[in-house]
Amino acid sequence: MDLVWIVLLTLLVIYIPIYIYVRSSEKAHEKGFLPYGPLIMIRTQWGLKMMDRLGKYKRFWNIFGLISVAVSFLLMFAIVSIVVIDMALLPKAINSTGLGIEYALAIPGLNPMLPLIYGIIGLVFAVVIHELAHGFQSRANDLRVDSSGILYGVIPVGAFVEPNEEDVEKASRKTKFHLYAAGITTNFITAAVIFMMIFASVGAVDCDYGDNPAVYAVTSDSEAYNINIPATAIILDIGDNEIDSVDSFYNSIDNKGELKSYKLTYLYKGSETVIDNIVLGAVVSNVTEGSPASTLLSKGDQILALSADGNEWTYIDIPSDFTTYMHSTEPNTTLHIKYGNPQTAETSEPMVGTVTLSKAESGCGFLGISTTLSGMTFTTPNLVLNTGINPFYGDETVGDYAMSCISYISAPFQGFSPIPADTQWWFECTFMDSDIFWIIIQTLYWMFWLNLVLAVSNALPAIPFDGGYVFSYGVDYILEKSGMRDEEKRSNITNRVTSFMSYMMIFAMVLILLVIIV
Repeated sequence: MDLVWIVLLTLLVIYIPIYIYVRSSEKAHEKGFLPYGPLIMIRTQWGLKMMDRLGKYKRFWNIFGLISVAVSFLLMFAIVSIVVIDMALLPKAINSTGLGIEYALAIPGLNPMLPLIYGIIGLVFAVVIHELAHGFQSRANDLRVDSSGILYGVIPVGAFVEPNEEDVEKASRKTKFHLYAAGITTNFITAAVIFMMIFASVGAVDCDYGDNPAVYAVTSDSEAYNINIPATAIILDIGDNEIDSVDSFYNSIDNKGELKSYKLTYLYKGSETVIDNIVLGAVVSNVTEGSPASTLLSKGDQILALSADGNEWTYIDIPSDFTTYMHSTEPNTTLHIKYGNPQTAETSEPMVGTVTLSKAESGCGFLGISTTLSGMTFTTPNLVLNTGINPFYGDETVGDYAMSCISYISAPFQGFSPIPADTQWWFECTFMDSDIFWIIIQTLYWMFWLNLVLAVSNALPAIPFDGGYVFSYGVDYILEKSGMRDEEKRSNITNRVTSFMSYMMIFAMVLILLVIIV
């Protein structure tokens, strides 16, 4: 059984008797422990005096309320757009391998994406300021706040501020708008402020080998894997050629259609290592089942040269050479391939074979293989730093900016926080200890990310999310402005429209999550 299930079951066994006791004990109720569906609500008076003090600045909170409504509708449009796009892409994702149930649980330490300490700090911070915003806005509009506290269910799952229900019911639509939009916007503005702090930190980081090729990943059972080149190693030299860029690295590889070995020097966590005999070239990392290549090539084979007629050969030294050549081919034509396998070849003489290309989606010939440089994929320290800190690095068009926003939100799924932890040794902080610097930056990153996710998810136009109430009041406002003065009729239509939207959004979200995690 997976560790995540063992931990969850253990917590569940502990939680069940606690829940039963709370549900049946009047003494627990008097102390503020109450059943709340399958959860336990722990009511306190924490923060109420602070809400009274800060809620006195009514003009500020009125302006903030107007801004909150605008921001909430913008984020609502964003989350609905994301849901629609994801629903359109579901057919392609149905047969793919799911991430696993643990990714659906927003539990730091159990969710592989959420680190325990950073996740708890970020989650508690985001939830607390979200609920405090509701409290401040309540007091600014003279609504009583009965209590505050946390919701507990196996593990703490949230916080709450409880405005007086009678006061909220009697409040104006404008007040309700401001009340429910406050948490969404507070999380979003907090995320924006923290992001600017992270963005400003790039100036405090230096790397002596910023443009050198760095090994981002190593394919198993490849030349690099068998020689034990570690991921995150930085390439310094090939033979007598000093390497200072990816281009200089690739230009140093000149196989002339043969299996050729090189002397390679790399840096890993401060230590240099020299490899005297490594074969470098465009090596097959994956073969598509049933593709033309599957009848000839295997994982680990190195592509040495390609030809359309078997007479004039184009040398393939690096993966981009292979990609460029394939873009020039056409479907249903014969491709001659010179190849060898550095792991099994007894001589440097290449083997020769032919295949008939099928059609790729782009319209050119399709062979059906992916290639890496001897099992290695590369990046540079500067590229990792700039893309990790600045989501819009290299963007030029509006479409680029839009895609970067989505990619940046999903960055933790690729191990970025804001850069992968195992690459932090590449960089030195110029004004403080580097280890402490990255602890601060990672803490800020998870505070930023969880505030952003909480803001966007709460903007979903579905009750019980805050966005559901904002959407409902928006529908009521539109109906009134369109001439519907009958309050009861307007309320009935608003409720039906809101219920329909809520069911649609929740159904879509559940379906998307099931496809992603199962």
